[in-house]
Amino acid sequence: MLLSALSLLGGLLAVNTVTLNERATGGFVQSSSGQASFTMYSGCGSPACGKAASGFTAAINQLAFGSGPGLGAGDACGRCFALTGTADPFSPAYTGPFHSVIVKVTDLCRVQGNQEWCGQSTSNPNNQHGQPFHFDICEDTGGSSAFFPSGHGALTGTFTEVSCSQWSGSDGGSLWNGACLSGETAPNWPSTGCGNKGMSCGASRSRKALTVG
Repeated sequence: MLLSALSLLGGLLAVNTVTLNERATGGFVQSSSGQASFTMYSGCGSPACGKAASGFTAAINQLAFGSGPGLGAGDACGRCFALTGTADPFSPAYTGPFHSVIVKVTDLCRVQGNQEWCGQSTSNPNNQHGQPFHFDICEDTGGSSAFFPSGHGALTGTFTEVSCSQWSGSDGGSLWNGACLSGETAPNWPSTGCGNKGMSCGASRSRKALTVG
């Protein structure tokens, strides 16, 4: 009886170890809340998570996404976040009004070509506007028009991971094998959804992912 119980416990620990190792790889920096910058983009129909969506969606910076370009869906895929703008880095005197929206992450804002906003790395964790996270909000599904005040297309502010039951929208079909939005049903970070893939920008092979919050 005791031997059976010990065997069961050992099996559970092994499963947990596998889950943690899958989650804590690659040097990615993933937090359930914090400070961020926000911009907008169009052409969101073929997102890096492999599934488009009809509601408000966003791309997240590569260091938080959990995967590099062409490596598949990162652990950010499918997670939902409440975003709130608080300042315009290009118009410091602007005091609002600012808005909040809930978005689902479906896409990657890669480092290459987006250094200003999505250039965070393990050696330089903030972007050029001093923010550790960035959300590029999709224009196609209306998220950007609901979030950005007229004439203000770039903001800084805060984000908080929330249950996707608070998000309004629906997922599309898979665009390729390995498509994943499992973050929508996973508990908040540091839980595992789709899992991280590959190595973050600037991470060494021995470095573990940093999870905060």
